[in-house]
Amino acid sequence: MKNYLFVILLLWGIAACDKKPATGDNGPEYCTVKGTIKGVKEGKQLELEDAWNHFEVIETAVVKDGTFEFHPHITEPTHVYLYTKDGKQLKDFILEPGTIIANVDAEDKEDYEIWASGTVSNDTGRKYSELLKSGDKHAADSLMDEALGAEQTGPLALLFAENDCNVSAKALRALDHLSPELAKKPFVADMRKELTRRMKTEPKVEGSDFVPVFIDMEYPDMDGNPVSLSSIVHHPDNRYVLVDFWATWCDPCVASVKLLKELYSKYHSKGLEIYSVSQDVDKKQWKSFLTKNEMNWKNVLDNQAGRKTSKAWHDYALRGIPTYVLIECETGEIIARNNVEELDALLADLLH
Repeated sequence: MKNYLFVILLLWGIAACDKKPATGDNGPEYCTVKGTIKGVKEGKQLELEDAWNHFEVIETAVVKDGTFEFHPHITEPTHVYLYTKDGKQLKDFILEPGTIIANVDAEDKEDYEIWASGTVSNDTGRKYSELLKSGDKHAADSLMDEALGAEQTGPLALLFAENDCNVSAKALRALDHLSPELAKKPFVADMRKELTRRMKTEPKVEGSDFVPVFIDMEYPDMDGNPVSLSSIVHHPDNRYVLVDFWATWCDPCVASVKLLKELYSKYHSKGLEIYSVSQDVDKKQWKSFLTKNEMNWKNVLDNQAGRKTSKAWHDYALRGIPTYVLIECETGEIIARNNVEELDALLADLLH
């Protein structure tokens, strides 16, 4: 599954790339990518798919004696996924010159969270991942800032902007570190547009004069009556509104319902309202879930749900769900986005 919603990028294999003589500066680089692999049957076909080139299959290989080996050639670094031919995603990594050291264990769920090493981008990514996993986000951010400042990691900058950076202004700055070859790719221009839109619905960035305010939307509730976000924000009883983009088919969304219920129970009487915007297609299933789980706040159904059709998805530049946006009603300013785990402490401070 090619998923950009909840990704910490992972690297695998043992890769060695040697530059073959070619005319000009952009001649192909011939690489060997190999590693041990557990949990995948002997003879199973594997594919390398290029995420930055419409997931084109670069090359195939087969599992032999618990190992695999590819010999791709590239003209520039790229982000590659390793899949079995029948669609099982194993890992992803930056394909670049050097030697990347790692192994794959498809039977171990935590194996997917282990970075490989051996090249500039991958070594930095591995250390960054380890720092995040240890809970030292400050050190992780400092490491990434240092790496990007040194302009060593064009591919890593793109991955960071695409997947790991939850502040759009910072992601846009990361894109400034791309090589000319990466910077001119069409999807980078699309990413810049998306990040620029998302900045409008993220908390104010320190040093910026831009104040982000909510973008209105209106969808039908369980009874088919249209309910606008502005009507909730401007209701005199409400001090803060938490917008919750979710769906019943989204496991992380469903897992967060318990926390939302706790927040609502603790803070509704003090001025918190929740405006949940479902991305469900099955209206009956949506209604049943709301009733069964006693989600007694404002619930609406996005009847144009989907990345390509939903106005709310476009306006809020959603990358995936769940996504949470906290609005201060008096000013309409967006003061928080995502980090639902931190909302309890934030609301306790705001609604004391």
